[in-house]
Order: sequence, then structure tokens, then C-alpha cells
Amino acid sequence: LDLNSKHVFEPLFDADPIPGGEDGLPGLTTAECEVVEMLKSEKAVMKTVRNQDWTSFLNKFKPEGDDGKGERLPGPGERRKKEDDSKGDSGEAYPFNSFVTSTSLLPSSAKKMRCFGSTNEYATGAVFALPASFPNDASEDDAAKRTRTWSWPSGYSAKTEFNIDHRGNLINGREEALVPLSRMRQMNHSYLHDTDYVVGGRMVKGGLQTIPYNEVYVRVGGPGRISNGVDVSTDEQCSDANGTGRSFDDGIGLPVALFVREADYGHLVSLLRTRARFSSIFGRNMTKGIPLLYITPENGVRVFTECLQSQVLKTMAWDLNPFQNPSIAHKTSFDNTSEPHLQQKLEELLDLEDDSMKQNLTPEEMARIAGGFGATDDSVAQLLNDAMQKDLMTDKGADSPDNAAHSLQDLVNEGLAFALRANDFHTSRQLLILYSLVAAKKRRNSESAPLLESNGQPTTAANNGTDSGRAATRDRESVALQNTMKMVYTKKEIPTPGSDSSTDELSKLYIPPPPPPPPLDTDRLRSATNSDGLLAVLGAAQVLRAMQDGSAKRRVLESIESVEEWVENGEQSVAFRVASWRDQRAAQGDLKIAMESDSNFMAFISNKAIANRKRFAEQLKAASAVTDFDSLQFLQTIHSVLSQMNSPCLRLELLQYILGLDNRYSVAHVKRSVELAATCLNISSETESGDVLADEKAITQ
Repeated sequence: LDLNSKHVFEPLFDADPIPGGEDGLPGLTTAECEVVEMLKSEKAVMKTVRNQDWTSFLNKFKPEGDDGKGERLPGPGERRKKEDDSKGDSGEAYPFNSFVTSTSLLPSSAKKMRCFGSTNEYATGAVFALPASFPNDASEDDAAKRTRTWSWPSGYSAKTEFNIDHRGNLINGREEALVPLSRMRQMNHSYLHDTDYVVGGRMVKGGLQTIPYNEVYVRVGGPGRISNGVDVSTDEQCSDANGTGRSFDDGIGLPVALFVREADYGHLVSLLRTRARFSSIFGRNMTKGIPLLYITPENGVRVFTECLQSQVLKTMAWDLNPFQNPSIAHKTSFDNTSEPHLQQKLEELLDLEDDSMKQNLTPEEMARIAGGFGATDDSVAQLLNDAMQKDLMTDKGADSPDNAAHSLQDLVNEGLAFALRANDFHTSRQLLILYSLVAAKKRRNSESAPLLESNGQPTTAANNGTDSGRAATRDRESVALQNTMKMVYTKKEIPTPGSDSSTDELSKLYIPPPPPPPPLDTDRLRSATNSDGLLAVLGAAQVLRAMQDGSAKRRVLESIESVEEWVENGEQSVAFRVASWRDQRAAQGDLKIAMESDSNFMAFISNKAIANRKRFAEQLKAASAVTDFDSLQFLQTIHSVLSQMNSPCLRLELLQYILGLDNRYSVAHVKRSVELAATCLNISSETESGDVLADEKAITQ
């Protein structure tokens, strides 16, 4: 993969929506044309948001009441409205909260002036449309003054939140520095077309290459995202003139566009993730078709069209080294996960069900994006489910089991490879658990109804019947998936044996014993990482593979013979035990064995090593006598053995051999892998039995 997050996506530079005042960039949607025209006529304001503040900023729009109606949050010096006085000043109840915040009014087409904040700390921003109901500038200025929509010129540091008294009045000279919106537009025109102009109260001879930002303190929210005169949230016609649209009194609505100020892949992926957060909080319908822009003082506005988005997504799947969000990656690692940062990571997951993705990307490309950059549970499950349906149709016409289709395994392997490149434990774990869920469903479907009717058409089991039937089935599966995946990012695996209830709970989960999912070949991936989290996920895949192909059973029997042979020789000769200790110390020194600590010499001189290994052989014998090696009970036995180990040497080597793991897997690594494998097998068991998986307590257990 030749590209990284710092490389620039050059086609975006040519996406000028107003080339020389001509008809504009072809292929623009109606919403994109509308926003471009707003920026050209200076009828929109911009706001950059700090990377870690997006969730709190967007959540501020969401109503808290049960009625779903927005509240007019008080501005400076205003009292909070009572419950029976929740309507705006116009008497209209709006679907979202409204509040005041600082924005900037950029010159025509967003040229010449920079926005607030650095492009790294404030990577993305939002565009808000101003009310369009004023017949002239004077009436707009009067409305702004009446509603305390304050505005300050370029170069003036208003710091509004620190210069308002408890009555809502401006202090420290801020009121004297105010200028009306009409005057700000005149100044913006001067910045673009005059040689000399005033910036920050001083005449600048010859002008500046980039003008500092100005400030407009305006009320946002209230109505939803209004596009082409329709509120996207309610599908109702809106008019600023009759009070059902945007206003300075009750809010200028939700953002009508999102923008970024750098054209490198890191910022463009950040823009896509910000749109995903917008969708996560407000819903897919609210986000559908929202324009994405690239804005710089040098070139003004460029539209990140669906065509360009498709090019970037293709590059993400083929040429771009995948990466996590750098601002939260250190707080969402395997051993250091912060709840707020993990919540942000979940909100940023891309939606593979988006029309532009489904129409332009192959399943393999979507799997790579899911593993490397993160995708929603629903969309990943649907991607794997489609591959499963394809495999079922192919298997039906296969001549022998050796020719069975494996599209499902191929997709998961692609995703895991990109998750490894991104060093993303959470997406790799998500892929493995969803694979177990879908693979169990595949077994149940393949063993029940036929896929084709006598006339050659797919049966209801294969395609879920009519469109309405498919939609209803997908809705039910989505609800079940959401209930199941509540535990995907919580790292809650099976109970630890040795606790009071663990053995009983695992025994309950044993009935009936489903086979593990079809094996995933992760040998190459395991050798390419030293991440604790990824080793746990890839180790779990290998554990399931060893159970499924029968190698675990064969190796257990070999290990029992090996331990018994060592015990027999050790009981007869102290010299043999000392030589064994010396060999293992040499292996530890060469880093050939993953040890919790150095081998204890006294354990070999005394009978402690013999007792430990004799007990280990007895545990393996007991396991082989009472369990099938493809069931959850086998994992429970292995987990119980691991929980009783302190400083294992030969025993750890043998467990690594039984499960097919390499010598980097310490006791902690093996235990994590066994726990995750048990979680996957547990999900397979619930799905195999046809349960809906709605019992969160049972899922967690």
C-alpha cells in the first residue's frame, strides 16, 4: 500500500463548483448546488468544531423530553423556559434544541478568509444557512439586533463567552465593536476586490494573503436540516417568511453541509467519520445527501462529490494504509480503553449500506474498509450475510464438499488483514464475532430448507420472499444483531473458571454443542503482529480452527503421552529434571518460549514440577474422556487449566501446541484467545438453536 494519511487527494483541487462563473461542476446534487449558492452570496456561516467536541456539540441539538420536541436553550442572560413554554418565540415547536454559538461569515465562495482553529485540532466543521426571508439588508440587521445575533469584524477577538455579564449584556468594549451583517459583507467584498482595506481596526496597505476570521454569535438548531425548502427530519415544507423555517429568533437549523480544510486522506477520512457521527446521532435519513465540502482561503469552496467520494473509498480499499482516528487511538487500545473515546469510535463507524458504497465497491473492498477504518455492526453483518447467501447458492450446485464456496471466509480474512494494518483490536474482534454469528446461521439454513424451488427460483429461505418480507426479516435481524453486539465492544467474555458460578454457566451453554465456524487461515496474519489485542483475536480464530479440523483432539492425545513420559523419567532421575530446567532456561533466554517468569529451579529439584505436570496430564485425560473437542466444554476445560497455572513451562508449550498457537502466546495471551473463542462459540450456539439472542444476560454469560 503506497499511500498514507498525509498524501493529498489531488482531484479535489479541480472540483470547483463555479469555474469562471460558468454553469458549474457537473454532477452536483440539488443540495450541493444550494449550499454552493449560499456560500457565493454569503448567506451561510461556518463553524469549526474541536475533534473531541463533536459528540457533545451534536448531542446538544437532541431533545431531552419524552415528547421529542426541541427546547430553546437560554442564551446569555436569558432564563430557562418552563415546560409549558417550550415553543420558540414564533410560537412554533421545533424538532431540535436551539442554542447560541460562535460562527464565521466568510467572503463570497469562502475565499480569502481562514476559519477558527488549527486544521489538526479542528479538522472538520459545519455550515449553517442564514434565514432568507429578509427583503433587504436593513431588515436583516434589525432582526439580528433584536435577537442579539452579534457580529464582530475580521481580526477582532471577541471571546464572547468571557465578555457577557449575568444579564446578557456585552462588556469590556465588545458592544462598541459590533458591526451589522450588512457591513461585514461590505468588508468581505473589500477583502476580495480592494488593494487596501481595514483589518482589526487598522488599514492594511497592499492587503493580506489570508484574512483572520470574523465572528457571528447566532442561534443554531430549532428546525432540522432544510434542503430545497423541505425539513429533511420531518419531510415538511418550510418557509423562512411564514415562520416555519430558519430564523434568528428560534434557530437557523441543523448544519446544511460539513467541510474540511485539508485535502489529504487523513482529513477526508475524518470528514467521512464526522458524517458517520452525524448519522449515528440524527439518523441515516437526516444525513443522506448532506453535502461535503473542502474549503481553503486560496481556492474557496470545492465540492467533495459522490464521484470523488467513490474514488477515495476505492483508494482506501486498495492503496491507502488504513489508520484509526489519531486523536482517540491511544484511548481505544486493548489495554487502555476510555468509555467516552470508545463511544466516539462507535459513532464514527462507516455505514457500508450507504448507496454510494454499495453501488461502487465490491464486497472485498467493503470488507477491507470495514477492517481498516471501521464499519457499523449492521452493515458488516449484512455484508457477511450476503456472502453467506452466495456460498449457499454455490454449494447447492457443487459436485463435492471439496468444491464448497468460501466467499464468507475470504471476506473475513480481507477484513482481518486490514484491521491488522490499522492495529485495530476492536474491528478485528467485531469481524470474528460477526463471522461466528453468520456462519452459524449459514449452517442452520443449509441444513433446513432447499435454496431453489422446482421452477429454479430461489425459495423463501434463500431470499426471504418478497421485498416487504425481506425488509421485515432484515429489521428483525437488525434488532437481534443490536442485542447480540452490545457485548462486542465491552470485552466481556466467558466467566473465569474458579468463580462460584462459572462452571455451572458454562455447563448450561454446552447444550446443545454446535460445531465451530469454518476455519479461518490466520497463520500469516499472526506472524505479522505483536499487538496483544490482535494476538488475542487471531489466536481465537486459530483456536476455533484447531477445534473444527480435529487437530486439537489429536494433539491432546499426543500431549498426554509426552507429559506422562516426562513424569516417568522425572520421577526416576533428579539429573533429568535439572537437565530439563536448564534446557527451558536456555529456551527462555533465546525468546523461544513466552513465559510469565523464569523457571523456578527449586520446583524441579523438589517434586513440585512433577506434581504440576502429573495434574496437568490428568486434567487433559479427564477432558478427553468427557468432551467432544469441538464444543464449548473443551474451551472451559482449557480455561480452567490456564487459571490454575502460575509459572508454567512445558505445560504452556503443550497448550500452545494443542491450540496451534506460536511461542509468543503467554498464559495471558492464551487465556484471552480461549475466552474470545468461547464467546464466538456461545453466539454460534444461541444462533444454531434459533434463539433471537435478545437476552443480554445470557449473551454476556
